Amino acid sequence: MSELGREQGQSQLLPSVPTDKVETDYNAETEVDDSSSQSCRTEQSENNPETVRFDYRKKVQQILYKMYFVFKEVAIMLFLAFTYAALTNDPPKVSKSPAAFPFFPKSSIITDWYRGQLGLAIDKARESDIAFVMFYAPWDAESQVVRQEFDLAARYMSKQITFAAVNCWQPGSECRRQYSKAYNWPVLIAYPSHGKGIQYKGPRTAGHIVKFLMMLSRPIIRLSSEEEVHGLLASYDAVVVSCVNALPGSLEYAVLYTAALRFLEKDPFQEVAFAVLTGSKTKCFGATIFPSLTLHMWNETLWYPNDGEWKPDALLVWILRHLHQVSMWITPTGSKSLTLSSYVQSGPALILFTPRNPLESFVDYYDLLHEVGLEYYNCNDKHRVVLNSLLVHTKRIENLIKYTYLQKTCPLKVKSDKSKSFPSVITYTLPQKWANSSCCLPSSSPKDSCSKCDAMGLLKERLPAQCKRFKGQEECIDVYQYGPIFRNENKKRDDGEYDEDIIFEKNFKSSISNDEYDLRLPKNLQKFWKYEKCRIANIAQNIYPKVFSESISDAQSVENFSKRQNINGLACKTNASLTLIALDSVNYYHFAERLGINLSTKKDRTAAVIVNEKMETHHIMKGLLNDFALREFIYNFTISSLPRSFDSLVSIKSNHTHNYPHQRDCKARHSLEPCLIELNTETFLPTVMEQNKAVIVLYYSKQCSFCNGISYTLLTVSKMFSSINSMQFTRIDGDLNVLSWEFTMDSYPTIIFFPARRKSESRVFPSSLPVTVPNLVSFILANLDSSLKLHAMWTLCNQTKFEDEKQSCVASVRAENLSIIDHTLRVWRNTDLLTKTKLLYKLQQLRNLNLLLAHSPQNTEEIQKYMTRLHVAPFKDMNQIRVAEKKKNLHVKDEL
Repeated sequence: MSELGREQGQSQLLPSVPTDKVETDYNAETEVDDSSSQSCRTEQSENNPETVRFDYRKKVQQILYKMYFVFKEVAIMLFLAFTYAALTNDPPKVSKSPAAFPFFPKSSIITDWYRGQLGLAIDKARESDIAFVMFYAPWDAESQVVRQEFDLAARYMSKQITFAAVNCWQPGSECRRQYSKAYNWPVLIAYPSHGKGIQYKGPRTAGHIVKFLMMLSRPIIRLSSEEEVHGLLASYDAVVVSCVNALPGSLEYAVLYTAALRFLEKDPFQEVAFAVLTGSKTKCFGATIFPSLTLHMWNETLWYPNDGEWKPDALLVWILRHLHQVSMWITPTGSKSLTLSSYVQSGPALILFTPRNPLESFVDYYDLLHEVGLEYYNCNDKHRVVLNSLLVHTKRIENLIKYTYLQKTCPLKVKSDKSKSFPSVITYTLPQKWANSSCCLPSSSPKDSCSKCDAMGLLKERLPAQCKRFKGQEECIDVYQYGPIFRNENKKRDDGEYDEDIIFEKNFKSSISNDEYDLRLPKNLQKFWKYEKCRIANIAQNIYPKVFSESISDAQSVENFSKRQNINGLACKTNASLTLIALDSVNYYHFAERLGINLSTKKDRTAAVIVNEKMETHHIMKGLLNDFALREFIYNFTISSLPRSFDSLVSIKSNHTHNYPHQRDCKARHSLEPCLIELNTETFLPTVMEQNKAVIVLYYSKQCSFCNGISYTLLTVSKMFSSINSMQFTRIDGDLNVLSWEFTMDSYPTIIFFPARRKSESRVFPSSLPVTVPNLVSFILANLDSSLKLHAMWTLCNQTKFEDEKQSCVASVRAENLSIIDHTLRVWRNTDLLTKTKLLYKLQQLRNLNLLLAHSPQNTEEIQKYMTRLHVAPFKDMNQIRVAEKKKNLHVKDEL
């Protein structure tokens, strides 16, 4: 007990320890133990793959969760921004598209789908055998011009062709949606009853459109023998002949027919004929496999491969690949194209400008070119080519005879005033399919119809008898609305045959059915075709009269044949053979004017020119164009004896092509007013080579953007030297004017200086220096002769405003004057009597100038007077002194 008491007492004597301290130590130890255990567990978990994947997924989920909230906030902000913008901005005000309106007049027979109903228009077009559709834009100027020609062609061809027009610019229309990427308007397309449409790419005039539609309605010619091919070669550049089964329903003939139609897109005037040889298959140019196709050209005949596909595309590709011609018509599209350049850039080309009447079956001047081309390219003297040349010449003579006969039998004789004297004439009303007249529509009043029968001036064949007063009513009697009755007057002509007069009367339906008066009978169709040929001839005469070469009537004699220049095979005797092409001089006259040919002054508006693009030359044929002159022209070019032509657009005066004035009248202006004389080909050499004047010439071009600024600089310098009459500032359009090689510049702008009395020492302004007023003045002063330089320096000093600068300038002028005096004295001591006389006069003027510059520099009038005398000859008649020198046997030198 005592021990226990002592222990308790000792424990009371020990210091007391706080309980929180003990707990803290315990917790620390516990945490140490936990951390050690946790670290162990972490090490174990890091080595566990499942734990790693779990932690990675957890991190990814956290990142995606954060991104979700970010995108949500951004979307809310964008939504609020767009909502605010939509509430604050008013909707755009867009004006409604204008209402569609008819493009063609109400009196027109053309079906105008002016609201752009494309599908309906195509469906209606397919109902006809052939439909011709014009896709237009009402605002387009070209569409407005073609509208008149399209309407005129429709009036002529409405019996055979259906004409329609579609507005492809009406907003929201079917045509606008389908053809929104068209490059130009209008687009003319012919639609057969089956197959694809054929686009017309020729000249958009009524005559050319009618010609195209005629060829479209008769794309294939029927032949009965092989010999007829030679006759076609005299009228066409090439002939495609096929031996196929031409019976109705034949697929082979359908392929050929489609190919002939598709070829009209490349050849709208059918210069290459398609023909079918009917009859025995054994007489088809030796063909053994049918269907067969042969391409007959001027020098050879090619056969379509037996293993080739009998399809339109394959036939066209083969024909175009192997076709070659000695001459061809070129029809530029009217926009930027390479149609003409592809023929000119390949080598020298002979271009024939002559009128091409689309309604005529031949052009005599082109046939002459074709005949000459056959001789020119006949290198191996082939009998076939010689025969073709003779056939072409014979065809020309035959055409002249036929035209002469046609002039005697046409125009048609319409005798409406004799209708009452023949009461026994029986009339017959044609069926409706033949009586769909394009004029005098029932919906229009008779008075308006009579004024619209010949609205465009082309259908002059509608004679006054068609618009007459009949039974007290004014009506317009059309050629086709009322049936033509052919009758015999029992009156013989001079040639013993009966004269057939065509009478047009108003017809009434009759119960009489007599086949004798049926127009569809063969004999009546022949009479109608005879009338139709005369009617076409009258229309063609109104477009442009027929022209013939003046030598065609005399070329039949053997003597004239012997006079012609022999050009056989000349194409193979030189490396630069000619390409023979022809252009319509009525529609493409501007090409001739660019070459310096004024077709209005040429006989028959016909001319020939050779363009050599590589040599940058052209040669214009002078005189009349005929069989002899054209051959001589080609022969002289071959032997390089043709002179180069310097004619250009500025050389002619045309009422069609506008150009800037050729020369400005600088003399009529005030003497101090600056002026640049405009030179051309004719005035360039006389102006530049004037001996007593220094001439500065600026070469420019309208396509040069820097030339305007250079012109202003030169105009400023010319104003500074305007008081010097011996200096002349000029300019010339080097792009339009044709000059000699030594005066032709290769770049624009170019300034060239021609000094007085030393024209061979011309100088070009350095291209490395900027064209500024100080540089140009320095260039001129450096190249002037001594007298003109002195005058120019004084002129510049006289324009100085500050006194100190003027004194310095006058001192330099005086120093230059003394230098000239010293040089003139040295020359005077070593020259002949005549030159001494002239130099003495010059020394007198220089001495007076030296005195004035030293003592009276302000006396500008006197100084100007002596300066001018330096450029004037001392004696008016120098011949008298030269005669005196010759008498004294003294040597007379040229002027200094």
